[in-house]
Amino acid sequence: MAKLSQFVEDLEGRILCKAPHPSQIMTDYFDNRGQAFFTVSVALDPTTLSRKTAAIYTAGTNGTLGDSDDVRVFTTVGYRKGRLSVRASLALDQPFRVILNASVIKDVNGKNLDGEFKGDLVPSGDGIAGGNYDAFSKAAVKTRARFSTAAGFINVGLYRNTPNTKSNFVTYVNEAAYDSTVFHREQKKSESEGIDIVQGGGFKLDVANNTTVAVTTHPDINNEGTNLNTIGTLAMANANQPGGPKNTNNSQWFFNVTTNSSLDTNPGDFSVFGAVLDAESQNTLNALLALETSGPTGNYPMAGQQSTDVPVRSIQAIIDRNGLSPKDDLITVDRVAMLQDVVATPGAARPAAVVANPAAIAVSASTPTTPAKTPFLTIKDDGTSLFE
Repeated sequence: MAKLSQFVEDLEGRILCKAPHPSQIMTDYFDNRGQAFFTVSVALDPTTLSRKTAAIYTAGTNGTLGDSDDVRVFTTVGYRKGRLSVRASLALDQPFRVILNASVIKDVNGKNLDGEFKGDLVPSGDGIAGGNYDAFSKAAVKTRARFSTAAGFINVGLYRNTPNTKSNFVTYVNEAAYDSTVFHREQKKSESEGIDIVQGGGFKLDVANNTTVAVTTHPDINNEGTNLNTIGTLAMANANQPGGPKNTNNSQWFFNVTTNSSLDTNPGDFSVFGAVLDAESQNTLNALLALETSGPTGNYPMAGQQSTDVPVRSIQAIIDRNGLSPKDDLITVDRVAMLQDVVATPGAARPAAVVANPAAIAVSASTPTTPAKTPFLTIKDDGTSLFE
């Protein structure tokens, strides 16, 4: 993942040292389950973050979001390494508003946040410290999902020409079925496996018992479309290899970390239904593929099923421990949710009503991070986009 450091050393008694720019919101992602996620250009001072300075609001009695009738709801705030998350327990697809109070939120250089909303995924601010960030979620025009994993984030656009597969995937996402799942399979061309993929969606981490359990599934669905398994694409996993049984798509999916032409010998053997949207997401896939697998230390059970290609954090740690510890060794998918569009709050009227509920906010020291925004879209041979 690309990182941008903007620390400026304090040089007492020296001149001609450029003052640091106040921190800006570089990216903002709102999902349909009540979470807003931000990256910043300069690390924030975590002591200035709380549910009062980074808060979520819902529409008040008038039913209109974005005015003084809005109600602040119980909000949890997390911050780590230049990444700020703000979350509330809301109904699925419920619109919400986020206000980041720049009169209080400061960066590590003591400057107030330069937060004025300028557009979705557009750096915030007007160059002057102290402007509030104020925006709310809106039903998305395009169908996008965001995977929050232990290796980083993966933003995915879903294709319009695979509607049944897309609907199946979104159903699992909206049920939170993929939360706390693990990547349970990794295949590498460099190890003569023939394909570069990372696979998940089949098994959840049971932290209490330090084991894994199978994801609760719906009936199988048929294969759909003939999109190719090109770099960065997302496909459904079948019950067998190319040429084997079709129409056995269920909860499991895999990412093509590189182009896997061997999976396209019979176009349509796998339902390819989306692709990553940016370079940061592809970097996460690359990092996942670089992980070691369980092969050198034997078979590892996934909900009772033996597997030798499970990606793990460290083979040596497993050897030293003399056994797999799922919660310590496996790579988790902490959350998958559908993304909403983010729009400016019209008029930005200050809400009056609040819900008082004290909360312990977990924040930590951090380093600034700015993700790369290089487009990484899959285009058909005729030059048209597959995305909605």
